[in-house]
Amino acid sequence: MGRIGLPIMCLAGAAGFSGAVAQDTGGAGGYSLTAIAGASAVIAIIGLVLIGALASPRLKGSSLFNRLFVVVAVTAGFFSAISSAIGFGLITSQESADIFRNSILPPAFGVFVFCLAVAIWVGGADFVRHRDWFRGLKSSFLGDLIFFIERAFKLFIVVPILAAILFFVSTWTTVVGIGGVDAVRHTYNFEIDRLAAECAGITAWRQRDFLFLEDLRLSVRDVTRVADGERVGGAQSGASGAGAVTDYFNGIADWYRGLEESVAATLAAPDPSGVDPYDPEICAAKTDELKKLLSRNAYDNVDRWNREFETAFNDFASVLNRWRHDKRIERFLDQQLDSFARANPKPVRVSPSQQTAIDRYAEEVEGALASIIRSQKLQKPAVPLKSAAELSPARGLDIFRELINPPPPPEEPEKVSRRQSVVDAEFVPGLSTITPRDAVLKNASIFSDVWALAISWDYAPYILMLAFLFFPSAERAAGFKD
Repeated sequence: MGRIGLPIMCLAGAAGFSGAVAQDTGGAGGYSLTAIAGASAVIAIIGLVLIGALASPRLKGSSLFNRLFVVVAVTAGFFSAISSAIGFGLITSQESADIFRNSILPPAFGVFVFCLAVAIWVGGADFVRHRDWFRGLKSSFLGDLIFFIERAFKLFIVVPILAAILFFVSTWTTVVGIGGVDAVRHTYNFEIDRLAAECAGITAWRQRDFLFLEDLRLSVRDVTRVADGERVGGAQSGASGAGAVTDYFNGIADWYRGLEESVAATLAAPDPSGVDPYDPEICAAKTDELKKLLSRNAYDNVDRWNREFETAFNDFASVLNRWRHDKRIERFLDQQLDSFARANPKPVRVSPSQQTAIDRYAEEVEGALASIIRSQKLQKPAVPLKSAAELSPARGLDIFRELINPPPPPEEPEKVSRRQSVVDAEFVPGLSTITPRDAVLKNASIFSDVWALAISWDYAPYILMLAFLFFPSAERAAGFKD
């Protein structure tokens, strides 16, 4: 038995070391002393229990099937222990240097799961193969029938009840340990795609600023051409050359040209958010940056990994919201339009025909500017996309209620007039944070293979145990009687 137990113990040592160290790194050589100590304790306990089980005198006279059943049961307990320790570490670990929660609790939980699995499968097999009812009955047809019924009761009633404890303690944390981080990545990838779509829509909408600038330039050229026509040939007032009308026309043209230059300078200046909304590569660059953060090793410190990604995501979401609500140009032009009369006072000593020309020109320029501003305001950004938390807000125990009683399909939303106040209240949602344990539940259909794998190695010994019911030779070697 020592020859069988030694390689399995070495395998347990290697995997147990890597599983425990995954929860806490950063010490000498990349591994913290607390992680090494915790892993060593797990290795020592698993090795002692494994050797003790295989070298037990109770296995004397056991068949090869029974001995290998013990090996399979102990190995299944080993796999469950390591993966459960990782999953438990994802649930309890802290970003700060918390030795108890980061380095002691996960290995200790792994030891508990290992002992529980060994007790249920190895101890359960021993419990099944011994009589507890009507021991006084000698070997007879009635005695064998009662013993068969007793075994069936133990195998199909008692052991499954004990196995249910293993499901809630081990299988659950095993799934979290194996697929928890990938399930979180699945949710966060959806969020990255949402943010990329928002970025593409908002940057495309912000291109209206350049269209607005082009419209303003065309209007400035028209106004300047009218002013030149008045100066050269008196096209509006009938009197060419210098004079009050020409000076007024030229003053408005210069003022209008100043507006164009101010708007152009605003678009050319660095954006207050620190990120250029007119950069054609900005969305791709930010998406790639977030995907790189998401692909980093989360097992080093899952809280730090989650915090760094959440910060980067929410920072860019904040930038997108600033781009959506950037009204510097609109406010500037509204102010200039409101102060048009003060900025361009009309001359007093003019003839009625000159006054008519001045009034008509002022109304045309003011109307053209108001029309451009109105056209700018009518172009509104798209309605923000719903985040993963808005589409499926259930967390914790509410996820089970949602699985058992799915919510009704969403009704067609009523068309709401998107007044400016409604648009101003809209915002791009931040990251829909989710824990590994919630992620594997919400995405159970996607990670069904992980659930199947965890259930398979947790309950493989139970399938083998069924042989003890129908084939007594499965438990004892030739020449030995029960």
